[in-house]
Amino acid sequence: MAFGQDCTLDPWYPLGSGDMLEVASMGLHVAQMTGQDAMRACFTAVTDTPAQILGLEGYGLHVGAKADFVWLQARDAVEAIRLRAARRLVVRGGVVLAEAPRRETRLYLEGRPHSTDLLR
Repeated sequence: MAFGQDCTLDPWYPLGSGDMLEVASMGLHVAQMTGQDAMRACFTAVTDTPAQILGLEGYGLHVGAKADFVWLQARDAVEAIRLRAARRLVVRGGVVLAEAPRRETRLYLEGRPHSTDLLR
């Protein structure tokens, strides 16, 4: 199973963002795939499976791969979808195209820590 999206902002679907984590999240909700294994399958449905269907060469994390990747602020696929993970780096051909700082939440509650890491 693979999920896809061809709308990034057009007259037929003005809400499209080209964000594949959003596509995975929408697919997860529509198909009621909320178990841990099902959520991992939704992540795979927007990453590995479409690459295999398209026959992309040099895809994946291995020596000799193209070094095209998005580094997410998440420990695993479930957290990436659940928390709508921050995209820390976008890399193509080993060149950084975009980067963002680590997402951190500041708390202003007496007697509580001043920040929290949602990944814990």
